[in-house]
Amino acid sequence: MAVGSRNFEQVLVNVRLVAIAALVLAAGYLLGTRGSNVTADKTSAPAGHVAASDPAAAVAPAMNGAAFWGLIERARADADNDTERQSELLEERLSKLPPRQIVRFQQIRRQMDERAYTWDIWGAAYVIDDGCSDDCFRDFLAYLISLGPRAFAAAMRNPDSLAPVVQDAEEGDWENADDVAPDAYQTASGDDFPADSSDLSGSPRGEPWDDESQETLAQRYPALAARFR
Repeated sequence: MAVGSRNFEQVLVNVRLVAIAALVLAAGYLLGTRGSNVTADKTSAPAGHVAASDPAAAVAPAMNGAAFWGLIERARADADNDTERQSELLEERLSKLPPRQIVRFQQIRRQMDERAYTWDIWGAAYVIDDGCSDDCFRDFLAYLISLGPRAFAAAMRNPDSLAPVVQDAEEGDWENADDVAPDAYQTASGDDFPADSSDLSGSPRGEPWDDESQETLAQRYPALAARFR
């Protein structure tokens, strides 16, 4: 009886060992399956998906001078130099940017306005349009910016360089070179534009000219006078 009892106890021990081994194997299988599911979830995310834990991937490129002029140039090229269509495209594209980027775009645009707010540039507009009021000059500044960085930089050095580039007021539709950032901001955010978008005022920088002396203006802008007079 003693031998039989020991054999029975040994059988029980073996059964327990087998049960424990089965439980260990089952647990390993479950852990492996769960891990593969997590991996599959990560790798099967749709293209372009940005994880919430990856803030760097969600940050849009900075709006700087290069980005500003890039938007201007691409809109003008896609509009085939149609100023009104360029403004429409620019507003549409700006409205898809984060609101803070639209504000920065407007700040850069105002800097360009201030740079070009000179008697030299106003005189060029006066010759091109055979007269140019305050409102006309503000429209011309927007039109000048719409022409892109090369034309703008060349005009800052020498306004007469606009002769082969700029169109006259009737063909160029200066008033259609709109300040589109405020409308784009409202579309993107639903809020009013928080930055200054008012027109420049006060006297321009530089040496004034006499609008009654056509000869003086022609001498000051010979290339423009030859084309538009």
